[in-house]
Amino acid sequence: MHLQSAWPLIAAGAGLAACAAPASADIIFPGLYRLHNHPDANARPPQYGARFDELFNATSGHDIFTLDFDNLDSQVFMTVGTSSVRIFGQAFGGRDVGSDYANDQYRGIYQIDFTYSIGLAQVPGDDDLWVASASDHVNFGTITPPAAANAGQIPINLTDQKADGYSFRLGDEDNDAGHRGFDGISGWGWMSYVSNGQTSHVDSTDWIFIATPNIPPAGSGVLVAIGSLSLLRRRR
Repeated sequence: MHLQSAWPLIAAGAGLAACAAPASADIIFPGLYRLHNHPDANARPPQYGARFDELFNATSGHDIFTLDFDNLDSQVFMTVGTSSVRIFGQAFGGRDVGSDYANDQYRGIYQIDFTYSIGLAQVPGDDDLWVASASDHVNFGTITPPAAANAGQIPINLTDQKADGYSFRLGDEDNDAGHRGFDGISGWGWMSYVSNGQTSHVDSTDWIFIATPNIPPAGSGVLVAIGSLSLLRRRR
């Protein structure tokens, strides 16, 4: 995933956060983040960080597919740049049957990759980021199911879907109390499927995750950079 190249951005963000971030707000700095399940996702249990309704028409009813970002087989990341946000990695999941995933061909590892590069801006009057472009369906990505569910592992195309005036938001809400009361940085937003040039949204296909800076382990050399940056600021 070429994560090494993003670590200097994390070092810079961590040093600035220690010196400048107010205690009541969670500031979003450029860099690499690790993504986790949100504790207040609507279809839990099981806990998840992304939901894809009717990803496959597995039964005659409404099928909910979710991805467990905190599973031992999951590694989901987000990079925040000056003009884009990318969500990518792999996550264990499948067809949600209430308290677990169904033991069928849809249970396994999914690959996800989605980039918001159009319309990303700061929320007016707040420190959150959002995608509130004039129209939806302007940012794109894919989800690739397990081989058992899709023999060729052909990616399923995704696009952003506006609701409440935006398609994606990252931060801790206008009151800094966090999304749905979670005290920290959350990401949430809606997606649609793209097939044969046609776009379709199935409620409630969406992201709902929490994000924490992905600080590399001690000894990697990046923690030294964090200390050096903090020392430099004190000297100034």
